Amino acid sequence: MLWSDDARNAIAKAHASIDDAAPLADRIKAIDAAYPFGIRQHFPYKVWLRERAAYLKRYGYKRKIASVESPLEREIRRSNEGAL
Repeated sequence: MLWSDDARNAIAKAHASIDDAAPLADRIKAIDAAYPFGIRQHFPYKVWLRERAAYLKRYGYKRKIASVESPLEREIRRSNEGAL
């Protein structure tokens, strides 16, 4: 089975226990408690976050994106600025 399949199955089980009228905060707590992979790091955690965001998006969740620029993004921006 794939990491994404395991993540979706865990989310589906948690979803079954959540009341339809539950607020987003309660839904997030229930989904986060269902994390199936042990330590929250590396590739399995990235897959989990992707599947979690896809599920929660249906309920109004907006994924927080870091505003910090990576070194690669900074170099691309600088090279584009110099090309003008």
